[in-house]
Amino acid sequence: MFTGLVTDVGEVVSVAGDDRLRRIRIRSHYDPATIALGASIACSGPCLTAVAIEPAEDGCIFAVDAAAETLARTHVSTWREGRIWR
Repeated sequence: MFTGLVTDVGEVVSVAGDDRLRRIRIRSHYDPATIALGASIACSGPCLTAVAIEPAEDGCIFAVDAAAETLARTHVSTWREGRIWR
């Protein structure tokens, strides 16, 4: 059962792609060692799969891919660089 607990606040670093597939990079305070490739991370509602992880100052930047169905049925299609999510 989802508890609704927010464990971090992230920021969209970049968005690339089109309406079929977008790669979204998110800066987080998570220790990169605690995120496995393929991990499902709830990002402001939708659970998205980590497809890349890179260390960054004070945490990491992880990337997720949002496919057409996710873009069509969630608010992920509105995400732009600088967006803050919980």
